[in-house]
Amino acid sequence: MKARNCCKTMEAELTAWKANVYDIVRSIEKLPGGEREKILPNIEDLHILIAEMDDRIDQIRENCTPETGIDDIRTEREAFDVDLSKLRVSADEAMQVLGAGNFGG
Repeated sequence: MKARNCCKTMEAELTAWKANVYDIVRSIEKLPGGEREKILPNIEDLHILIAEMDDRIDQIRENCTPETGIDDIRTEREAFDVDLSKLRVSADEAMQVLGAGNFGG
C-alpha cells in the first residue's frame, strides 16, 4: 500500500470508529437516569476513548506522510491496529449494555 493511501485509510477508519462511539455515547446519555447511572463508568471510558481517538487522528494527520518513510508509517499502522482492537472491545461492551433495541432509535 502506498504511504499516502495508508495514512488516509488509517485516518478515515479511525474517524468512522469515533463517529460510532460518539453515537453510542449519545444513545447511552438518552437512557433514563437509573439506567444511565448503572453504566456511568462506561460513559466516562467512552468519553476518554473519543478524546484519545481525536489525539490519534491529529497524530496521523501531522506525522503520517509519504515523506516519513515506510518504517515510520509501519509504526503508525501497528499503533493504530492496537488502538483499534481496544476500541472494538469498548464498543462491543457498550452495545451489550445498550442492547440492540435501544441503539440508533
